[in-house]
Amino acid sequence: MLGIVARQFGHPRGVLGRLVGRGMARSNADFSRWTVGQVRHHVTEVPARIVELGPGPGVGLEELLRAFPEAKVWGVDLSREMLAQSRRRNAALADDGRLSLLEGNAAVLGDLAPIDIVAANHVLYFWREPEVELSLIGRSLRPGGLLALGYQLRSNMPAMAQKQFPRQGFQLYDSDEEVHALLRSAGFIGAGQRVKGSPERPEGRLALATIPSKPAAG
Repeated sequence: MLGIVARQFGHPRGVLGRLVGRGMARSNADFSRWTVGQVRHHVTEVPARIVELGPGPGVGLEELLRAFPEAKVWGVDLSREMLAQSRRRNAALADDGRLSLLEGNAAVLGDLAPIDIVAANHVLYFWREPEVELSLIGRSLRPGGLLALGYQLRSNMPAMAQKQFPRQGFQLYDSDEEVHALLRSAGFIGAGQRVKGSPERPEGRLALATIPSKPAAG
């Protein structure tokens, strides 16, 4: 049963997926809002185009819309159930056109380029080919555009995730350097690392990375 539940985190669907989404809204809400706050304090230009990959129940989208009132925001998710929950949470702004919701993964971002900010919280583990996903994100960002990648290391995850996620083929990470190496391989340069909570008991981590404005020399 735990394996079935764990599988839902990668692609929530049906009644169980609906319940998983509601659980995400409770357990990840503070982290989602915190990551948006970190992004807002980091950026120096007003963004016009923002995408959240894997928005789940839409808490992060809600905060992005509030933090960047002049931006057009998209939520892109493989799960129709999560898109439905995101829409219900942000119905007014979806109706007036500030928020658009699309079914898919990073492959659809090319149609939205150039993007100023891509946010992606707790989706890294579920990418079967993370280098490919990150490269697609990088190509969709404008030069100097920002990726805000939220995640948690294996040792700080709940016991269920530590045990069941790898059994479902999901990739867990043991160090920030593993994540940063993936970002570098996809052409990103580091813009900063943040930790929510204490270093001893972190509630989540955020890697901020950019696409260089000019091609790297050599």
